[in-house]
Amino acid sequence: MIARHTLIYVGSRGLAAALNMGSLAVFTRLAPTEVYGLYLLVLSWALVLYGATCQWPKFSFFALYDEARAAAQVGTVTRLLATMIGLAAISAGLACLLGFVEPRPAMAIVFAVCGMMIFEGSAEIARTRLEVGAVALSIVLRAVLVLGLGSVSLLLFGDAVDLLLATAIANVIAAIPNLRAIGALLWGAGSLAEARRLLDYGWPLVMSFGIAALAQTLDRLIIGSSVGVRELGAYGAFADFLRQSFVVFGDSIALALISIAKRDAREGGMVAARPVLEGAARLLTLIAAFGAVFFLAFDDLIVTVLLGVDYRDAALRVAPLLVAASILLMFRSYYFGQVIYFARSSRLDAVASFVLLAVIGGLSALLIPRFGVEGAAIAVAIGQGAACLVFILGTRGPIRMPVPWRDITGIAAAALTCRLAIAGIDLTPIGRAPAGIGLELILLGSAAFATAWYFDILGMSAIAAGRWKRAVR
Repeated sequence: MIARHTLIYVGSRGLAAALNMGSLAVFTRLAPTEVYGLYLLVLSWALVLYGATCQWPKFSFFALYDEARAAAQVGTVTRLLATMIGLAAISAGLACLLGFVEPRPAMAIVFAVCGMMIFEGSAEIARTRLEVGAVALSIVLRAVLVLGLGSVSLLLFGDAVDLLLATAIANVIAAIPNLRAIGALLWGAGSLAEARRLLDYGWPLVMSFGIAALAQTLDRLIIGSSVGVRELGAYGAFADFLRQSFVVFGDSIALALISIAKRDAREGGMVAARPVLEGAARLLTLIAAFGAVFFLAFDDLIVTVLLGVDYRDAALRVAPLLVAASILLMFRSYYFGQVIYFARSSRLDAVASFVLLAVIGGLSALLIPRFGVEGAAIAVAIGQGAACLVFILGTRGPIRMPVPWRDITGIAAAALTCRLAIAGIDLTPIGRAPAGIGLELILLGSAAFATAWYFDILGMSAIAAGRWKRAVR
């Protein structure tokens, strides 16, 4: 089950990531950098509002899920999410009355939050119940719809707010497979007792998710107000590309392996979950190490092909820092931060979010006016690293995420060796020629596969050995 669920999620996330990269390439060519930068700015506010209102119920549900109380829990969390959308709408309305935002962008932000809530909420319930096929289908469908509807929006209107509305519609439609899979439970009666349990566990998340959302968009908000939306367009486009690339795998691992580890922990405690968690740590390290090699070795080619010349200079200036920030985000959110779902309290997540906001906010205010987008990238990388350390150092006793240090060191060493080999090829006459790039990609793929085989990632070598034995019989 572990390998099958992981491969399904990685496959669907990988296909969705490819489509999202296509969306990024199309959008950055259809929209001037100013329009795309404005879209990122409005989207940032939508993410802050979503994080402050709609994230905590679904993650509390995942942490406290009990098959015996499934109907009551799903019915309760559905009603909580609907209430949170009402709160989000009231907050946006107040912002309009106070003159902080125009009515049309405010309406689009609320609609975007609603779309995120419907998609992410249904996906969280479905993945908790191990509805792998429905979640995978919804993931791919959303990517297809974002590309199609977003492109039509830019072609017809060329407006940042209309692009945000198009992505919101895509979220709502893409949630249909998840909603069908859990449809029978959606009509379950709500329970005040379940609501109290969700709130008792999740009240720190009410603050932490809102703070984390603000922290992870604060660099963009400061760039947009102090440097300009043109620079924000280039910085945000490449940052989103890198974040999407690493998050797609981190989220897939959380969807598959962490869900299975949570089930094992319910039945046998952290000791039973440890093998699955260590496997997740190895897989994340493999993705981080060889992903970093790929992006740092081919950053000029990736930026030119994906984003175009208007985005190239700003993106390349911050590439190494944004790669580091994206890797740290992946480990913080999809491994070390998952410890709260095995503990009795989510307070540590609130502490990590406060640290994230303080570090990114303080460094952004200090560095962006002086260094521009490079200062923003430094602030984000250091902030993600500090928040990751909160989870590592803040857990004690048996409830902590295991770290197989020897294997992690070996995987990192293999990736470093591969990077040095690629650098050696760059020094040869074929260097950056098509033949040299092809050879480097083959080397990178082969090294990653060999490392995964050696460390038995997802049981690759064990599965192959078992099939070989059956074949020779």
